[in-house]
Amino acid sequence: MVHALDVTFDRLTDDRVRAEWQALRDAGLPSLARHTGASNRPHLTLDSRDRVDPEAEAGLVTVAARLPLDVRVGTVLLFHAKQQWVLARHVVVDRPLLELHEQVQSVLGEGGSPLTERGRWVPHVTLARGLTDAQLPEALAVVAESPPFTARALRLRRWDQRAGRAWDVTGQASTGRSL
Repeated sequence: MVHALDVTFDRLTDDRVRAEWQALRDAGLPSLARHTGASNRPHLTLDSRDRVDPEAEAGLVTVAARLPLDVRVGTVLLFHAKQQWVLARHVVVDRPLLELHEQVQSVLGEGGSPLTERGRWVPHVTLARGLTDAQLPEALAVVAESPPFTARALRLRRWDQRAGRAWDVTGQASTGRSL
């Protein structure tokens, strides 16, 4: 998937997640802190797909009008993929978040990743990818003490991997930067 639609967070949430990234990195473990690209920032993915129809862009502005939105970032969550682990924090689904996701799916239509489609989406904020079985206990120990917290989702960000750029769908932020 080369296109993603994410929500990005307020500075306090951004700093809090980045601190967990750094703690993992300081422990010598895989972490998103190692990804130094301008587009890398804490986010919650609402959809990913191979292409976004240009007609959908106007509808995404309507979706962005639902923000800001408070979301609850909860406990540690693990995904197993390609013989490795992904470490994340679960984002608790409540009615406003579910309605936001439903609206995104309605605007973008069919063709997204099975992982972000209705009924299969597991909202989360990724902390690390590529953890081995041997690294998993240490990684869990590093982030175990971080309690759940409320995050403020501020912006709806589009990411185009092919073009290597991210932008606010309302057009209020400049392109080619981390949003």
